[in-house]
Amino acid sequence: LKQQTSTTRSNQQTLVLFVMALALGFLLDRSYTAFTATTANNVTKYANGAALRRSNNKANKQLQEQNKYGFTINVDELPNDWVEWGFTKIRRKFKCDQYVNNEIKPLPSMEYWQMILDAYNEQVDKSYKFDELVPPTQGYRFNEAGAQPYYAKVSDGKDRGLFASRDIRKGEVVHDGTKSDVVFPDALAWRRFVFALPRKAACDMTEWSWTQRLENDGPMKLLAAINISVLMNMGLTPGQINAVPKSSTSSLFYATQDIKKGEEILTDYEIYDTRFDLAGLGG
Repeated sequence: LKQQTSTTRSNQQTLVLFVMALALGFLLDRSYTAFTATTANNVTKYANGAALRRSNNKANKQLQEQNKYGFTINVDELPNDWVEWGFTKIRRKFKCDQYVNNEIKPLPSMEYWQMILDAYNEQVDKSYKFDELVPPTQGYRFNEAGAQPYYAKVSDGKDRGLFASRDIRKGEVVHDGTKSDVVFPDALAWRRFVFALPRKAACDMTEWSWTQRLENDGPMKLLAAINISVLMNMGLTPGQINAVPKSSTSSLFYATQDIKKGEEILTDYEIYDTRFDLAGLGG
């Protein structure tokens, strides 16, 4: 009987130890799971916090640049001497030759023109607005009848261009830049404007800007247009050229020959003296 009692007590003790082991294992497993979850959560919070700090640092840096330069910069690593950059150096920074030469570009949308106008309003002239009657995708208000006598399209295998929307007689005014063009007050305003644009828009605007004296012996000015009139291409031969101003100081383009409806309107870029250096954009 004593032996049986001893055996029973031993079994009870073994059972108790077994139960205690199970309980301890359960507690340890719960503790490990909680520890793992907490650790993973802490790691996630740390990673998210680090990402947020990097984002905030980047935002702060951009804000500092905006405050420093007075406008939002859309190119990376703009050096301190940006105010002295010339036309060629700016195009090289944006890699414009690659963009202009390697892509057949679509016609600018209304959203694209609006983006450019917003930058112009912010950096140059807050009062300039699009015409309510004629949107920039169609041109500008040429006269009381509406838009100028041409429209924009992309030719097969070619770039964007302007084409006569009706028959145009020789001697008729084809384009009136006094109603279409914008004049920059100085080279610094032009730089601010271009640097405030995304790369492709900046490259487009370097293509769509030119220099011109608006009066004889007057200062060289920087001009551009924020509508389809800037898509007028240059004729490759004198016989192809069909619309030019009468002088280098004029912005009125006359038809030098009859132009049939649907025919491309081509000018001579050399009419205007392209001297960005004389307008403050040398180098």
